[in-house]
Amino acid sequence: MRVFARDDMITILSKAMDGLSVRHQVIADNIANVDTPGFKAGDVRFEEELSSAIALGKPESAKPVIHKYTGKIRADGNSVDIDMENAKLAETTILYSAMSRLISQKFSMLRTVITEGRR
Repeated sequence: MRVFARDDMITILSKAMDGLSVRHQVIADNIANVDTPGFKAGDVRFEEELSSAIALGKPESAKPVIHKYTGKIRADGNSVDIDMENAKLAETTILYSAMSRLISQKFSMLRTVITEGRR
């Protein structure tokens, strides 16, 4: 008899935070290379991968994928749009903070259950 039901929420939140962390690193690299001739900006997509892994019942298998930007390129061959990168950085920071709060609340609920509501 299985006593504890499988709870993938912590795994899903953890994988989302992993993807956002990689996205943050790539955005920081893009911003650092805004004036580097020939630099191609990267972008991280993990939402589709995570969604597919959740649908298959294996959220732990999701991995972020880094893509090189294929859009508008300046005359020096650089594809970094600093305004776009700053917007993505702000969005990523907000999402990471939200995921962090959610996982913290999840652990808080587990702590309450374990201690039977006592502190």
